[in-house]
Amino acid sequence: MKHITIATLLLVALFAACAVQAQTPTPHPVRVRAKLSGFDLSNKSGKSANQIGGASRDLGTPHLYAPGSAKAYSLTPTFYWSAPDGAAKVTFRISTINGIEVYETTTAATHLTYPADAPALKPGMTYRWTILPENDMLGGAPAPVTFMVVDGDERAAIQSALATATDPASVFVQHRIWYDAVVAYNNVLDKDPGNQAALLGRATLYNSVSATESLADADWKLVH
Repeated sequence: MKHITIATLLLVALFAACAVQAQTPTPHPVRVRAKLSGFDLSNKSGKSANQIGGASRDLGTPHLYAPGSAKAYSLTPTFYWSAPDGAAKVTFRISTINGIEVYETTTAATHLTYPADAPALKPGMTYRWTILPENDMLGGAPAPVTFMVVDGDERAAIQSALATATDPASVFVQHRIWYDAVVAYNNVLDKDPGNQAALLGRATLYNSVSATESLADADWKLVH
């Protein structure tokens, strides 16, 4: 009888432990928000003057969704920005680093792809761009940001990698090419809005630059 009692007690203890384990919910893994360095070449610390998150120099000033200084591979890069009044027209302007105007146009959109028939952007050259709100009540123009069109060995290496890549975004991220990485992720998500790999990649990219941290937050909410 003694052995039977011990065995019974062990079984009762085992069933009790299983019941407690079944009632305890399995915690969801906490996703770490990574930050990638090397996209902003401006050597500025902290947040930029036209930052999205936190306090801003001027709450009415539009925001440029780009690092203070970055790289582009395409000769027709796409530029993104935001403004308090999304329907308001802005003047988009690109100039050389010395202030010589290269291209200017007016648009009511919040992004612009540099036209193929505009004055050609040249590899190895550095440019700056900004937008000027049509309505001064929006707070004026944000400070320009700069970008360099990659050239030489770096350009050749990217071109070679893209020739066989199934995921162009990863190539641009590896080489820290901001403008083209954003476009590559956007192209995937335009076709497949729920693509988890692209959402995670774009969220990590956005999270790496202060000007786009709020965009990263929006993407993280869709990652599961």
